[in-house]
Formats: sequence, C-alpha cells, structure tokens
Amino acid sequence: MLLTFEAFAKQDSLVIKVIKRDTSIIVQKKINQKALETYKADKEFIYIEETNEVEPTWLDRLLNWLGRQFVKLLEWIFGVENASGIFAKILTSIPYIIAAILLFLIVKFFLKVNSNSIINTGTNSAIVNLTNEEELIKNQDLLKLIQQAIAQNNFRLAVRYSYLNMLKQLEQQKLIVWEQQKTNEDYIKEISKQSLKKSFKELTRLYDFVWYGNFEINELEFAKATANFEEVYKLIEKA
Repeated sequence: MLLTFEAFAKQDSLVIKVIKRDTSIIVQKKINQKALETYKADKEFIYIEETNEVEPTWLDRLLNWLGRQFVKLLEWIFGVENASGIFAKILTSIPYIIAAILLFLIVKFFLKVNSNSIINTGTNSAIVNLTNEEELIKNQDLLKLIQQAIAQNNFRLAVRYSYLNMLKQLEQQKLIVWEQQKTNEDYIKEISKQSLKKSFKELTRLYDFVWYGNFEINELEFAKATANFEEVYKLIEKA
C-alpha cells in the first residue's frame, strides 16, 4: 500500500502547472476625433452607395400593372407559382416582352405617320389637294393651274397638271375611259392608235419619273416636256 500511494503522489506532481500572473500594463488607446472626421469626409472610406429614388413615370406604372395582370393570368392558366427553373423565368418575362413589342409597334406607327406627313406636306399642298385626281380632272381649270405652277417655278407640279390635262383631253375624245382605280398602264393599253400610244407612253414615263420619283426639273427641261405635250394634244385632235 505504501508503494502505491507514493506512485500516485509522483504522478500527481507531474501534472501540476505553475500559473504566472500577467503584470504588464495595458495602455488604452483613444480615437482621435479630428482624424475620425477626416476619414469620414474622405470618399475613399465611404462604402455606402447612395441611391436616388426616381419617381416612376405613368408609362412605367402602366407597364408594371400590365405585367402584374399578365402574370396573374399565367398563374391561373399554367400555375406559375408551381413552376421552377428556367420555365418560371420565361413565364414571368413574357408580359415584359409583349409590352416591349407593343411599345415598339406604337413608336413605329407614329414615326410612319409623321414621316408620311412630312413627305406629303410641301409647296405643292398650298396650291391644291394633289391626291384628288378626280376633282382636278373633272372640276378644275388645269390650264390655269399649270400657269400658276410655272409662275411659282414649281415645274414638277406643272408636269403633273399637264399630264392630268392630257388624260382629260383623251377622255373627252373618248380615247380612254378615266377611272380613279385605273393605272397609267391601263390607259396605254386603251389607246389604239400607235403613234398616239407611243407619245403617250413616253410622257407617262416622264411623269412617273418626275412626280412619283420625286425628281425636280428645271425650266429648260420643262420647256422640252411642254413641247411633247403639245404634240400629243395635236395627235388627240386628229384621232
């Protein structure tokens, strides 16, 4: 028993550790308030991103509302709340795609209307409504309109009136039957006399080139065209 006790006593002496008390002095550091304010003013130490909230426009609100309604419709039809993965992303993006397409079509429509108004509005519109050929041929004094266009140096418009006057004379001589829906090629086919048909065809090409091709002609070129019109007038009288 004595040997056992001594053995345990030696074993316990081996695990005893000596704990030393820390006697070092801790110096408390204080933050320099002036230096702290300097850091606060330095942008490089500002890690919070400031965001300015922008009030949504009426168009944004409309598109958001349409998107929500469409998503509700899809949820009712397909059960979007149960969808997952790429299918759910596709379904939720469909209303925005449709809204973008509608917006594109609306913008395209207004651009087209505006471009047409620019093309159709010019010096010619101040004289007479140029699209109403029936009114010009049946009720207007085309010779007077030709002179007015020449006085304004609008030789392109004068070519148009000269051509309509030629159609008017062809109809009066019953060489063609004028109708609003007919084309100039139809009138060429209706003329039976070959010499008149040839001259009329040449002036038709000139008219299409000048009027529908939107090409301007000068005074000298118009004088040559006038001589050709006078030649056709003579052929109409002889027909």
